[in-house]
Amino acid sequence: MNPAAASTAPISVAPAQTTPTLLKMQAPIESFGQWIDGHLLRWFPVSASLLWFLHLLVALVVTFFLAWLLGAVVRRLGLWAARRGQVLLSQILQFIAPTLRWVVLFAGIADAVEDAWPAVKGPARWVAGALFVIATAIGTRGVVRLARMIIDHVLRPVLAWPDPLPDHGSVGPDPEPGSTGPLASRTSPRDAGSSTLITLIQRILSMVLWLSGLIVVLDHFGQNISSVIAALGVTSLAISLASQQALSNIIASLVLALDHPFRVGDRVKLPSGDSGEVIEIGMRATHFRMADGSLLIVPNAELVSSRLVNQTHGDAVRAEVRITVPATLDIESLSEQLMSELGAIEPPAIERPAPRVSLLNVTDKAELAVVFWLPRHPDCDVPSVEEALRRAALRRVQAMLPPLPIPSTSR
Repeated sequence: MNPAAASTAPISVAPAQTTPTLLKMQAPIESFGQWIDGHLLRWFPVSASLLWFLHLLVALVVTFFLAWLLGAVVRRLGLWAARRGQVLLSQILQFIAPTLRWVVLFAGIADAVEDAWPAVKGPARWVAGALFVIATAIGTRGVVRLARMIIDHVLRPVLAWPDPLPDHGSVGPDPEPGSTGPLASRTSPRDAGSSTLITLIQRILSMVLWLSGLIVVLDHFGQNISSVIAALGVTSLAISLASQQALSNIIASLVLALDHPFRVGDRVKLPSGDSGEVIEIGMRATHFRMADGSLLIVPNAELVSSRLVNQTHGDAVRAEVRITVPATLDIESLSEQLMSELGAIEPPAIERPAPRVSLLNVTDKAELAVVFWLPRHPDCDVPSVEEALRRAALRRVQAMLPPLPIPSTSR
């Protein structure tokens, strides 16, 4: 074969195997930046530094316009929601309008400084990073304040210990219109324990949000946040194990606030059988004032898991006096006398529910219980009223018993 012919013969090349490429969608800001770069290169064939300045100027103008437009739109939506009676939505939109404007402004300037022209390095990137940190701090602060406002608006009515007025025809009289008495002053109570619980929830949520903002900043600067998250997880686990009892009491206080089994001023019968008045519902424990004036402090976790009897209904407090007498006494006559003594106590018992004398148990002795309801008032000391009725009942029983024989004296 002629080598020259071989050298001039056409060489057949197999077509190259092309691999299909996936369509990658760009971010809107990146696509807009490339669009600006293409038009600036076509219209202004200048140096890289001057082109970066032109790009930055256009990006700043667009950023200011977007920040003003978003703020105005959100504010208009807030006014529209207010006209439609949506108070919470209106407050949220009016609240986030300025924060959104500043976040868009600083974040847009940071992105414009950083991505205006890739050839520009050094101080421009430092300025962009500082602006991004400022935008993140403003956004996080706005989210924290918004979360606090939402929690206060939504949870406070739920966690407030209700103090409803009595139903018509049930217990206690209705307050007069415009009155300033104890019944009218408790129409919308705000218990101190509920306020403390709301403050705690707000602080915990604020810490979580600020920590999230810090993670966003670290991720923006290319830092490895996996180790930070792992360290935080281990630390939180150790803290939760060390303070397990305290956390259980705090969670129990949240359960008490949501369930409302009792409120401040209620008279509660504890599992031990003693009755006490609730004087404070704290984050860790609830304080009861007992009949002898002593202070009983019970952890909230025990109250959640115990069977309690709330002896308060509306604006009336249940009182009870039990006596044990010989079965040979005239129980009907004794009951009438006890009801007569009950009508003489101060403050007078409420008529509905009606007072009654119940026969609880009969053996060789009879056990009676005088059940009546007193008005719920700060000046009404239920244990003192019960003691006064107990003394009066003792005098009645002693008068009905036969006189004891006089012992004879021998000389």
